[in-house]
Amino acid sequence: MDPYLTNDLKDIEAAVREFCAKEMEQEHLHELEDRHAYPRELYRKIGDLGIIGAGFSEDVGGSGYGAMGHVVTVTELCRNLPGMGMALSLGYIPGFVVDVYGNDVQREKYIRPVVEGRYVSAISVTEPDSGSDLGSAKTRMDEKDDHYLVNGSKVFTTNAGYADFYTLLGRDGGGLSLIIIDKDVMESNAPGHFEINDLGRKMGINTTTSGELVFYDLRIPKDNVLGQRGKGLKMVLDGFELGRIVIAAQALGAMLYGYERAVKHAKKRNQFGRPIIKFQSIEHDLVDMYVEIEKCRSLLYKTAWLYDLKDPESKKYSSMVKLTVPQNAIDILNRTIDILGGYGYMRDQGIEGALRDIRITSIYEGTGHMQKNAIAKILF
Repeated sequence: MDPYLTNDLKDIEAAVREFCAKEMEQEHLHELEDRHAYPRELYRKIGDLGIIGAGFSEDVGGSGYGAMGHVVTVTELCRNLPGMGMALSLGYIPGFVVDVYGNDVQREKYIRPVVEGRYVSAISVTEPDSGSDLGSAKTRMDEKDDHYLVNGSKVFTTNAGYADFYTLLGRDGGGLSLIIIDKDVMESNAPGHFEINDLGRKMGINTTTSGELVFYDLRIPKDNVLGQRGKGLKMVLDGFELGRIVIAAQALGAMLYGYERAVKHAKKRNQFGRPIIKFQSIEHDLVDMYVEIEKCRSLLYKTAWLYDLKDPESKKYSSMVKLTVPQNAIDILNRTIDILGGYGYMRDQGIEGALRDIRITSIYEGTGHMQKNAIAKILF
């Protein structure tokens, strides 16, 4: 019995598992990776089935299960195929800040289509000279009569080029504000100019883009300002709180993916006349992996539970879970490769790809060192 998972959440988990068994294939993932293409068709399907909406509120078409809903669905997506599950969930994770701080009109215009799988979201906060130091952003939002002129550049924007809207952090007078930029505006003949440059292939998650956005006097209506002007940095960090929890779910799913394949291989692989799972060194490795998974699962579920309760402790726990689960996922996938030996090193087995994909979970939305800084600030 799991105290955090209701029967409804277990039903959602089972439905996602059934979807993955029918729709998610390793060969399809490899084909998308080779083309550097996003799985838009699958994204629309998980929207139609309500998988995206599990954690979003009912007023925008979701099921209202909050952070726990997101955790259950993303864990199960990545448990079946980490690279595909990560790409699909990265279509909507950047939209969290709009969901949290958007007004009714903005949430209806942008978040409902995300929930339905029609819109892919993006958030642009990182600049060439400001990675973890978001407060030093230089991109400008110059106020005019009924609009802003945006000038500057952003890098490492996930989903750049095919996202339907971008949430941009820019300097508005003396402070930092957020503004939503529609893909339609960027592709229209609106005053100003912009460029999107794909930064190329990465170590992993190559079904998604990481792009540079460059703005030259791009005209954006004032109605697109998100939340309170001058509070952009706080809003980004608040959005990242939920994002860190869901990214940890990506990592937990990958841990399960690796562990389950290690167990399966160890049971069927015979050496010296018996299955290698009967060798104590392999057996102990698998026990260690199982224990780490259960520790990470408990921490993740508690964190999501605290977030849904709006407990102030969730800020500390979101950093703890983002620090802990990705590092353990990397370790478990490395151990899985060791157990599979040469087979684990081959692309068609999926393990080496999962390790490359999951490596980013310890970096984006705050590195491990940044999470330690955040935890220390709360503790001391």
